[in-house]
Amino acid sequence: MRILLSALYFIFASFLYGSGLELIGTIRPGELVIGKAEKILRVTLDNKQIQFDEKEGLFVFGFDRDDTSDHYLTVKLTDGTVIAKKLVLAKRKYKIQRIRMKEKFVTPPKEELARIDREDSIKTAAKTKLGRIDDALYVKGFMRPVKRNRLTGIFGSQRILNGKPKNAHNGVDYGVPKGKVVFATTDGVVRLVADNFYYSGNFVLLDHGQGLNSFYLHLSKIMVKDGEFVKKGQKIGEVGSTGRSTGPHLHWGVQWFKNRVDPLSLLKMKF
Repeated sequence: MRILLSALYFIFASFLYGSGLELIGTIRPGELVIGKAEKILRVTLDNKQIQFDEKEGLFVFGFDRDDTSDHYLTVKLTDGTVIAKKLVLAKRKYKIQRIRMKEKFVTPPKEELARIDREDSIKTAAKTKLGRIDDALYVKGFMRPVKRNRLTGIFGSQRILNGKPKNAHNGVDYGVPKGKVVFATTDGVVRLVADNFYYSGNFVLLDHGQGLNSFYLHLSKIMVKDGEFVKKGQKIGEVGSTGRSTGPHLHWGVQWFKNRVDPLSLLKMKF
């Protein structure tokens, strides 16, 4: 019976998918997806309600780097139409990146551990504010946060630091000279301006609504303040090499709540 119900759900979802719902993005780990439909009443992902912009008809969700599960999306419209879709993630392979850096950043000295814990608490507190905005502040689309496009680090790659396996790289790195302008990738609210954190240096966390957020690390200067509304293309800082860094560059990260997604997936979206 369970197999039959699953099969019926898949047929139902495939049949109704074309009835007013558009999904923009790739269904695979580490990707962001934007949904678009008119007159939305409710959106659920795996039976959990997610936010949507009633005026714009937009909602967003993202699959974490390590996600391998199937997901079920349901969109109910105000006229009673129910659109359902089974989302089967395509497989994705990640590269290995080997980096040499100061040993203190690979294995922090004991005297720095309390500082690192304190900074983690500050970041956690800032992220509790995500999800308070239903509006799709990202409605203008996305842009690269720097003018140059020389990538020195890609999303999802396994980091080998001084020969020691570490966590995966949860963003992209742009090799850019110190002092070059860093732009907001889309409209958002500043949720955190961080001053010289151990790993991330000076950085900014932006909230783009519906749980979508982006962060810009290792800055030399920051031009915004907590709670400020910023527009797409606005200068938010300058490239630097603060925190755990081997030289001037920008680390650009994107998440949907805690799910780590590839920032480059945003640049491909047209909606």
